[in-house]
Amino acid sequence: MSKVKRRGASAATRKEAMAAVSGIKREKPKPPGSVAGKGRKARRGVVVYLHPLAKDALKRIAHEHRKTIQQLGVEAFNRLFLEYGEKPIG
Repeated sequence: MSKVKRRGASAATRKEAMAAVSGIKREKPKPPGSVAGKGRKARRGVVVYLHPLAKDALKRIAHEHRKTIQQLGVEAFNRLFLEYGEKPIG
């Protein structure tokens, strides 16, 4: 005796049928425009390639002023924004 496979409606087809009958339109939630919060979750990465001597100078300046390279980068970008007429938002 051979087995007969019954092909039912796919999950997507069943969802469409249920939506048509119920009259409720389901939409995926939209991502927020800006992430609120602190730390890395609220920021996006930017990569800048520097000459090795420039990187060494950056590390030395950070050490001398007891700041992280991240803090120096934010400070530098804020100054750049101001020079080009933008708000310092880094």
